[in-house]
This record gives sequence, structure tokens and C-alpha cells, in this order.
Amino acid sequence: MNREQFMSLEPSKKADMLNVFIDAGKSQKEAMEEIGVSPKDLIMMQVFFSKSEGRYVANAVGGYSNFHSDNTAEAPK
Repeated sequence: MNREQFMSLEPSKKADMLNVFIDAGKSQKEAMEEIGVSPKDLIMMQVFFSKSEGRYVANAVGGYSNFHSDNTAEAPK
């Protein structure tokens, strides 16, 4: 898989794809090099390396939220 194909995947699929390389015994850096992505790319795509698990995970929360400026009066204060 090349970088363009990887970038079009959903975050959870991106994490799964990187974990294939981790399962094959590659390091975190080697897995990123296989696809041609940088840590900055992964942060923007909400894919993170969990040191405690030793695997890539996708952030379950998508998008940007600012809970401090909620003006709908529906959120608990």
C-alpha cells in the first residue's frame, strides 16, 4: 500500500494497517517508513502509538470540540 492509499483510509483502518508491520516485528519508526508517513501525519489523522499496548490506536473522538465555549445551554456546566 502506498501513502496515498493509506491516507484515504479511516483512522481505525490506518491503525490496523500500521499494526500489521508491528506484528511482523518492525519498530514504530520502521512501520511508518514502510508507508511513508511521519508522526505529524499520524497526529493529524488521529492515529497514535500506545506505548503501553505497543500498538497503534485510532482516537475514538473525531473532529475538534471546545467544551468551554458551549453556547447551546444543553451541555452540563
